[in-house]
Amino acid sequence: EVFRRALEEADTAREAAVRALTEQRLAEESYRKLFEGSVDGIYVTTPAGDLLNANPALARMMGYDSPQQLIDSINDIAHTIYVHPEARVEYQRLMTRDGMVREFEYQVRQRSGDILWLSDSATGVRDEAGNIVRYEGTLRDITDQKRAEDAIAEGRRLLQQVIDTVPAVINVKDRDLRYVLMNRYMAGIFGIEPGDALGRTTADLMSRYGAAKSDESDKRVLKLRKGLGFYEEEYKDASGNMRQWLVNKLPLLDAEGEIERIVTVALDIGERKRGEQEMRKAKESAETALRNLRETQASLIEAEKLAALGRLVAGVAHEVNNPVGISLTVASALERKTAMFTAEVERGELRRSTLNDFLNTSRDASSQLVSNLNRAAELIQSFKQVAADRNYSDQRNFDLGDLTEQVVMSLRPGLRKHNLTLNVECQPDLTMNSYPGPYGQVLTNLFLNSVAHAFPDGRPGTIDIQVRESGKDNVEIIFSDNGCGMSLDVRRRAFDPFFTTRRDQGGTGLGLHIVYSIVTNRLGGRLDLDSEPGSGTRIQIILPRTAPLEQAAE
Repeated sequence: EVFRRALEEADTAREAAVRALTEQRLAEESYRKLFEGSVDGIYVTTPAGDLLNANPALARMMGYDSPQQLIDSINDIAHTIYVHPEARVEYQRLMTRDGMVREFEYQVRQRSGDILWLSDSATGVRDEAGNIVRYEGTLRDITDQKRAEDAIAEGRRLLQQVIDTVPAVINVKDRDLRYVLMNRYMAGIFGIEPGDALGRTTADLMSRYGAAKSDESDKRVLKLRKGLGFYEEEYKDASGNMRQWLVNKLPLLDAEGEIERIVTVALDIGERKRGEQEMRKAKESAETALRNLRETQASLIEAEKLAALGRLVAGVAHEVNNPVGISLTVASALERKTAMFTAEVERGELRRSTLNDFLNTSRDASSQLVSNLNRAAELIQSFKQVAADRNYSDQRNFDLGDLTEQVVMSLRPGLRKHNLTLNVECQPDLTMNSYPGPYGQVLTNLFLNSVAHAFPDGRPGTIDIQVRESGKDNVEIIFSDNGCGMSLDVRRRAFDPFFTTRRDQGGTGLGLHIVYSIVTNRLGGRLDLDSEPGSGTRIQIILPRTAPLEQAAE
């Protein structure tokens, strides 16, 4: 019976052993499949650094064809695998202290020499005495992750460098209006380091030196859910100085469209404000100076006009003086002859020869008186018409040829003391509706300018004036002389106010400027100057037959 029971127990134990062996083989097969099929590297090493076992994934990870090739090639992990041997020392320290490591990161060198980042999770296996005899762990390649993290970190570093170099306030706040980013420029205004501002509000930072600033603008961004646009703002800095800023605030939205951050950008416009004030003062000073200059210029132009009219009056007076003087001389002689004739009649001594002589003398004297007084009357009438046109600024109809002849007649007396010839050629029936006075002023100034500048030292010469039709709606006036002409520099500046080549002789430099202003503004025309040294001067004036309305005053 005892023997039978022993046999039964032996059979039971054998069956249990067979089942255990089968389960062990199944477990070993599963472990083998897991070991060989894992995408993570699996290793077994000794504390001394010998590689005891490795799976195919680890061999591929390290650049070897098979686990055995990897095992044969490694004899000291700390110096052949680890890029930094001190990481192996830290690994062993953690193993000794904790008996394990979790996601311990370090760099290793592949067979090709390339560097990998690995995440190591391992457990220490102890013997019966409690000593660690081997390390068993898994390795995960995190190189791409590290590169991404490095790229993000580099991007953040570059971003921080960029915003730190921008001379403007830049900051980011969360929904609680606490700083999550601040550039160094703004931190300098608060007198702190950028990192010290993180997690704090503006009120916290401003209260450090007794100032205050609300977060109303940030709250408006949260309420409106959009940027505020640029606006101006003032507040004191850490030194207590009031500063002006041009500010803009914008919301940053998360994936759900909710406001996650508030970005603020502010530009210091204190210098611009001061510049604007200085510019405003300078502008006011310049406007005042310009008004004074215009008033002075207007006074000088008026004085120049009066001076030209004075020279015209002097010439006309001299011309009128000749026929009037002759008439006075003839009249005086006739008076004496009449007195002598009357005395002879009273004495009764009148003879036929005396009577005939008196009649002949009276006839000659009357003829001379009529001729000279008519000449004087014509000159006075011409001057009166020109003077009336000068003072009459309203627009009217007139014949351009007749008006030109009247102006020229008043100018001819000025030729007597100069060895000059004035030729006028006018096309008849050129009717205009314009301003006769300003037109006469133009001819007078051109004539006086030519006499003063074109013929120095009494040189003889000729002045020609041609008036003719130019198209249907315009007329052309050509004023030319054969004088000394102008250099290129003088020609460029001829119409500039106060430019003259006779400053030492009393010239004001306003004659041709007045001509240009009248032609282009008052008469609505245009003019062209052509002159060369030694070749005379030619001025072409094109005027509309009907002057534009509402032209500026002379």
